[in-house]
Amino acid sequence: MKYFTIVKYHPCVQLAHAYEHLFVSTITEYLYQHNRYKLLDYSLNGETYESGVIVVNGECYNNESEKLLNNIATMKADLGSEKSGYLPVAQAISQIGAEEPNMLYVGNPERVIKELKKLNTKSWKNIDSVSLLPDTKAVNEDIVDLIYPTNQLSNINSPLELNIEIKDQPLQICALWCELARFIGLSVGQRICHNFSTYFSSEHINNDDTTMTYTATFSVNRHSQSEINLEEVALLSRKTINEIITPDVLMRFSAYLSSASYSHNPHFAPDISYTAQNLGVLIGSQGWKNIATSDNMKKILQAVSYSLHYGSSSIDL
Repeated sequence: MKYFTIVKYHPCVQLAHAYEHLFVSTITEYLYQHNRYKLLDYSLNGETYESGVIVVNGECYNNESEKLLNNIATMKADLGSEKSGYLPVAQAISQIGAEEPNMLYVGNPERVIKELKKLNTKSWKNIDSVSLLPDTKAVNEDIVDLIYPTNQLSNINSPLELNIEIKDQPLQICALWCELARFIGLSVGQRICHNFSTYFSSEHINNDDTTMTYTATFSVNRHSQSEINLEEVALLSRKTINEIITPDVLMRFSAYLSSASYSHNPHFAPDISYTAQNLGVLIGSQGWKNIATSDNMKKILQAVSYSLHYGSSSIDL
């Protein structure tokens, strides 16, 4: 397993925040296109602090992911091109607008792009090599206020929701479904955020004894983007689901669960609190070996249903 924590800095906090979104989105899409999936193959998280420090940390769970991210410190965010209107940048600003409670002021677009390009050319620093970040050097005040939150509340649209549901199944099937639904939800959610400029704000499971529903919720910023076309989201969601429930990926998912060891590598194992909170039971390594079978996977895929909800509209997938 390979762990990494890399850092960058920009004095404009919200510009740094936008760059964090750009970089994480670029890397997760790159990994997806190489058939590497969050939860199954890697973890990757980004955070921007009030000082303008950006921290990206993660873990590679197998050799394939490690090879793909071997040079992550020199990898660059996809900013798009002038011809495309720097679309990824607009999407990232829309995402942070959906994440932040207050509306954002965005200054001179050309200056924003220029600063993002400068930040993009700088290599990330491994946290082990850092003495102090940021240092005490004076900064250009014009840069600090390129993007900043105003005192007006964000004009947030109705949330977009992805639901994954299963009914009338025994406890062991429900436990396996919990993990599979989360894997599917994270994979579909990643693509929805990347393609439709939304922010993945939460996920939860509702259990009413007969029906279990996994819900991924996405914040949508109406102020900085046009109305979402639910049919287009559905098309992408169906495509992604079909790509990650292939026999090969499900076999890898089963192997991930069957090889889980809370003693040797608890990070590469299902969260024990997840099933405890949602089903009232704990499942250890032996339990996952017993239930993560191809037959049980087939039972889940035959029983599961998917739907999208946005405003007053709903679509079954």
